Amino acid sequence: MANLSSLCLDHVILLLPYAMLSDPPSWLTDNFTISPGGQHADGKTENRLVLFRDGTYLELIAFINDDPEKRKGHWWDKPYGVVDYAFTTSNLDYDGITSRLSKSGTAISYEKPRAGGRVTPDGKELKWEVTFPTGVERGNIPFFCTDVTPRERRVAATEENITHLSGVLGMAGMLLEIEKDGLGPVAKVLAAVLDQTPPAQDGHLDVLAPNDVEKLNRASVVMQEAPSDSDKPLALTLRLQTAEHEDKKAIQEPIDDGVVSISFE
Repeated sequence: MANLSSLCLDHVILLLPYAMLSDPPSWLTDNFTISPGGQHADGKTENRLVLFRDGTYLELIAFINDDPEKRKGHWWDKPYGVVDYAFTTSNLDYDGITSRLSKSGTAISYEKPRAGGRVTPDGKELKWEVTFPTGVERGNIPFFCTDVTPRERRVAATEENITHLSGVLGMAGMLLEIEKDGLGPVAKVLAAVLDQTPPAQDGHLDVLAPNDVEKLNRASVVMQEAPSDSDKPLALTLRLQTAEHEDKKAIQEPIDDGVVSISFE
């Protein structure tokens, strides 16, 4: 059953070197079925997808040819790893969200929606609108991705491509480790976005997935203070759910000055 009349967790961005899109490492292929993607309309980035049964997906994205000119000034000009996440809905209540944010006591809001898109390898044009946050480092709070063309074109789930060696069925959500001073504002903003009561600084907020899947818990965005020895104001971990909820080893893969962090629950 689709939940897209409400805000739902849509996808998570995993930034990789360009060579890993065409020749993914074993820590990806041993766990996931990787589906085709395409080049984005701005000509700067290209992607491949890991699609899940709950309707969410992991977007493997890279700057084409690792060209520093394509990186320059881009919102994902970051160290490699999990860098951002998106919500979706069939009808984004932009005015309602910005109104609630104006009462949150923070300077964080959202820009007006802008057009986005790409062409699939078989020539289908995909169109959507993206709505990006402002006044905060990207990745602290979600951006919105709202489909213009039918969502099933963008998220082309088949039984083959949603079946994974790791047994993953869907997303448990995101873990945000944030420096102490930023934790309270992010919690307030996320609560305003989801129209929920703000949690304690270390807490979580529930979010729907596009599809209901038996035995899967509801996804959530978990916020906690970054470790005292952390040199980063923000670290993101993608949390995934398996059918058996077995104890599966987390992925912690350093790439240059970044780290890919994915846990299994």
